Amino acid sequence: MSSADRSLIDTAASLASHRGSSEGAGGSPMPRTPAGEGPHFRDDQKEQIREATDIADLVGSYVSLRRQGRNLVGICPWHEDSRPSLQVNAQRQTFRCWVCNIGGDVFSFLMRMERLEFPEALEQLAARAGIELRSQRGGQASERGRMQRTLTFAADCFRRCLESSQEAADARAYLAGRELSQETIQAAQLGFAPERWDWLISQAAKTGLGPQDLLRAGLVVERSDGRGYYDRFRGRVIFPISDVMGRCIAFGGRVLPSATQNPQRDPPAKYINSPETPLFSKSNTLYGMDVARQAISESRRAIVVEGYTDCLAAWQAGVRETVAVLGTALGPRHAQLLRRYADRVVVVLDGDAAGRRRANEVLDLLLAEPVDLRIARLPAGMDPCDLLTGEGAEAFRAVVDSAVDPLDYRLDEAVDQLPVGASDTACLTAVESVLMAVARASSAVKRHGGDVSQFRVREDQVVARLVRRFGLDRGVLRARIRDLAESSGRRSGGSDEASRQRRPVKRESLPPWDREVLEVLVSVPEGAGLVIREVPADDLGSQFGRTVLEAARQLFHECGRVELAGLFDLLPDPEMQSLLVDVDESAAAHRGIAPPERLKQLSEALRLRSVRRDTERTSRILKTQSLDADAEAALLEQIVAQRRLAQGMSDPKEG
Repeated sequence: MSSADRSLIDTAASLASHRGSSEGAGGSPMPRTPAGEGPHFRDDQKEQIREATDIADLVGSYVSLRRQGRNLVGICPWHEDSRPSLQVNAQRQTFRCWVCNIGGDVFSFLMRMERLEFPEALEQLAARAGIELRSQRGGQASERGRMQRTLTFAADCFRRCLESSQEAADARAYLAGRELSQETIQAAQLGFAPERWDWLISQAAKTGLGPQDLLRAGLVVERSDGRGYYDRFRGRVIFPISDVMGRCIAFGGRVLPSATQNPQRDPPAKYINSPETPLFSKSNTLYGMDVARQAISESRRAIVVEGYTDCLAAWQAGVRETVAVLGTALGPRHAQLLRRYADRVVVVLDGDAAGRRRANEVLDLLLAEPVDLRIARLPAGMDPCDLLTGEGAEAFRAVVDSAVDPLDYRLDEAVDQLPVGASDTACLTAVESVLMAVARASSAVKRHGGDVSQFRVREDQVVARLVRRFGLDRGVLRARIRDLAESSGRRSGGSDEASRQRRPVKRESLPPWDREVLEVLVSVPEGAGLVIREVPADDLGSQFGRTVLEAARQLFHECGRVELAGLFDLLPDPEMQSLLVDVDESAAAHRGIAPPERLKQLSEALRLRSVRRDTERTSRILKTQSLDADAEAALLEQIVAQRRLAQGMSDPKEG
């Protein structure tokens, strides 16, 4: 067994043996592994790993640090920190946040950052330091460690396939057409998944990795009938997704253009990502952060694009401070990640209607975040890769340098969309949309304890531009912002009184059957087809349920899948989105149930509902129509048979 493999052996040692590092400086205990479980490692190994790990280097891989006296300081990753309050003492090999009152050593830092138990932190730091762990009692590979090994194996398979397989010829041609060099392709470890249902499964079988390993890593999908598995990624260029430490945690797959031109089948989704796993959450992850973070730390600016190839084209052109979102809008947790390294975040959006819509998403999500956020729009019909390969890095940097404040962007958008000679009503509608954005941001800044005075400067600039452009009174605009902010605060629970007055959406507001159907729709990707096919809209009891189902039907017919983000796009109403979030959260309680079992439960419920409807229909005929004795007896027999069927009972045998 190689040292790399041995480093993945389970290290489920008791935290009791982790002397002095199981509690932070503030005394709050870290999670402990029960004594006596798993293999135990010698104390000298733990000390060896601690001594071999430079805490400044470890913390610096997550947070941008700068020298302050004898210590290093950085933005604390555990609270809304605008002034660096995380201190690292390289001499003592300790860290502490004086606001959170949390501190410790290399083990406790990694445990908090990655939400690990001590054995897993020990394992990761041992691998990082190149130290081979030796347990006193042996053991199996930890789940996270085995998952990491499975993902690394898959990445290597995909890479070798792209390099040499004849099946990957079209993929190589596609990447060449995007003008990505071989050096870029190799540096990014790009790969290809052949158009076969079990290619990766068969590759894994040769190494002792089974379907369950691939399933836990998000690489295969269990068949709906429960009889086996199939590869999640098929016929796609593969982009390995890494964490900030450069470890592969997931994959993104881009379908080849030729696959969308086959008239014999519905076009597949253009991009798919790995599902959420213990290692991967797309709301916490940015593509390329491991490569870009050094450049971001140096420039103090992060550039966020929308696609994998956009990011790679930027790196290839020397714009190394570029990262990409993973099929979702830039969110608060992304902003928190970027704030560890950057003072300014520039979001570069495609120059089309979809880019405009995503700009609005970014505005609504991030205006209240304590980060200098800027919006840059590309020329119509272009994406960053097109601009970089067509006009070069300087043209791209010019677009980035021209990025504007989000409120200015909202104002420019509102004004630009006004036709020549627009009516007073149209102008007032445009003004109102800008004031609403300012008010929501103002309310959120206060609610989250942000810098109100700094935001007021931005607000004054927008109001001044509205005064100049539309000739409105500054006092009137200010009063309207206050009214809208108070209304927004009440809806968001901005004060105790507002919290008492608001009317939160309760789970009970949805009928149980509606909730069951919608939970499967948003949380079990494989179940979308079943719901769309078997559940008519009028089978749901609420208007909300029927509206969501129709939106899901539209999504499914357009792109072959249903995702929460897509439903948000089609259903912008805040109350509906709030209910969707509620459904998604309640679905989380069932995510311990395997998707095939969840689908089996739904199928059985559909069968029972169908039987009950038939029984009710037969009963109505019996009650409302005048029947002869034979017809009445036949209907009664039919009702009995239907009720037995509903109870899962077989017909009685004669004799």
